[in-house]
Amino acid sequence: MITSGTDLYDEIGKVEQRRLLFPDFDKAYRRISRIHRMSLAGNQPRHLMILGPSGAGKSSVLEEYVRYFPVIEEPEQRRIPVLRVEIKSSPTVRSLAEDILKAMGVPMAYRGTVNEKTDRVISSLQKLKVELLMLDEVQHLLGATKRSFGSNNETEWLKTLLNQIDIPVVLAGLPYGRALLSTNEQLRRRLDGVRNLNPFSVEDEDSAADFAGVISWFDSEIHSGHPIGLHEGDMLYRLYYATDGLIGYLSKLLIGALEIRLEHGHKQVENWMLEQSFTQNLWDEGVGTLNPFHKKFVHRRLNKTNELFAPTAFSAMAVSAT
Repeated sequence: MITSGTDLYDEIGKVEQRRLLFPDFDKAYRRISRIHRMSLAGNQPRHLMILGPSGAGKSSVLEEYVRYFPVIEEPEQRRIPVLRVEIKSSPTVRSLAEDILKAMGVPMAYRGTVNEKTDRVISSLQKLKVELLMLDEVQHLLGATKRSFGSNNETEWLKTLLNQIDIPVVLAGLPYGRALLSTNEQLRRRLDGVRNLNPFSVEDEDSAADFAGVISWFDSEIHSGHPIGLHEGDMLYRLYYATDGLIGYLSKLLIGALEIRLEHGHKQVENWMLEQSFTQNLWDEGVGTLNPFHKKFVHRRLNKTNELFAPTAFSAMAVSAT
């Protein structure tokens, strides 16, 4: 029984912190572990690319792996076994180097020329004994403002960096991030594969069963171990249309519904809570026939122009380029 606002947010926090190791997540995690362990065993460093649409779980895989390799504070020197860096949109070579330095906690990361920053990145990776480097949102290296997805200053800098550091690197990003491979022969040669995190589907019986299993896990989590059958009947399809099969959206939707349930003191999530959570947490224009939990919902994917899952002009151009 939730008795206060603090208890409410504690309950929500517990659910948010748990991870569902669904098949694609588990496979990506194991591939990261593979290149990490191979390098530690003295093999030539291999790199890995993890691709998937927004909400598919890429960043969660990286976060989960980093969690098992925390920073080690030793008497004379700090160690960072696994370093994760998120690449900001529209990066420059200077900002890339600076962000990596900041992630390592290097003081005055903003100082110096590009060459000096690059040297500091390489020496700091060695000094702090970084064993594995993770670069998230690598599609930003291609740049939304660039006319093509070929080589540019940022991808050339990455190529140089990979040539000079002797550790495995994980590159994670949106599907069109694959275009980086066409700009970097060194990366292609040392690549241990591309692991795709795909959205769940309801197109066939097996796919629908997989998605139902994920919903059942969340159902149990948001009902304190007593699921109510959220995957049953047409609710499976309503949840699919609401999230396009993306686990990040499903998590946000159902945790939002949990918050509404707790705030109102109800024992279980009801349809109106899902309808409200969809509008509040996923798409504020998703009302009436465009809300999967409304009685007059159109029962289709919400991927038309200006809808929640509509492809952007840039993503379409990027996909065609790959």
